[in-house]
Amino acid sequence: MYRFSIIFAACVFATSVVAADFKLYENGRFGYVIDLPSDFKTVQTPDNGDGIGLNSADGTAKLSVWGNYLTEGGFSQESDLRKKFESEEGWKFTYEKRGASWASLSGAKGDRIIYMRQIALCDNAMGNFTLEYPAAQQKRFGPLVDRMVKTLKAPKHCD
Repeated sequence: MYRFSIIFAACVFATSVVAADFKLYENGRFGYVIDLPSDFKTVQTPDNGDGIGLNSADGTAKLSVWGNYLTEGGFSQESDLRKKFESEEGWKFTYEKRGASWASLSGAKGDRIIYMRQIALCDNAMGNFTLEYPAAQQKRFGPLVDRMVKTLKAPKHCD
């Protein structure tokens, strides 16, 4: 019985570690929506209204969410440009998957991981999020990435 209690407690604890509360963020300028971890604290709200910058409560992770207009032609070219900017900062990308209107990329720099998600929006724009976090905390942040990927959506009238 004691062993069952320990296993049960471990499962409950593990579930509570990966389960996180989220809050809906709706961007008024570009119209995209995304669920954001509610324990992340806002550190930046640009005057132009394109998005939001947040940090995890413990300060180990940085989350940026924003929209931008396409400057390099189409969605694919703009996505490539965003990847180039990060590569120039020293990020080495090891994962990349793309569709016609979305892209997901992940890489590392030292002991940190970056995950980037991009989606096409209306009016030649794109929605983005980038989460940067310690590689040692992959189990903590992986489920957050999964949730944000699923919930980053263009406005309904873009469909």
